[in-house]
Amino acid sequence: MRTPNQRHSHEEWEHTTEEVDLKIVQLAVMCNIRLLEPGVINRVLDNDTSLCHSDHQGAFEQLRGMVFLHYEIQKRLAGELGAADAAEVVARVRQHLLVRVGTQLGTPR
Repeated sequence: MRTPNQRHSHEEWEHTTEEVDLKIVQLAVMCNIRLLEPGVINRVLDNDTSLCHSDHQGAFEQLRGMVFLHYEIQKRLAGELGAADAAEVVARVRQHLLVRVGTQLGTPR
């Protein structure tokens, strides 16, 4: 449910976040990138293409863009719902995806 000052409800934010994160998972698996290992997300953001086989450079570019989008969504989510509610939404999405993905992306910290 949304309040008068909110553009999106918690459920809408959760759905949007999950869609973006699921796409990130798919692209990371395609590129065989273990995003949850220490330092890997920073290397993706820094455009370290050595993480990905040359056959999947287009997927790597998409992955990098989706990771940036993920952080932008989190920023907007926190701005609209507040830090505590935003953290709760992100935690629910992460738990849901971890059940589906397991350790394919590395070990969550």
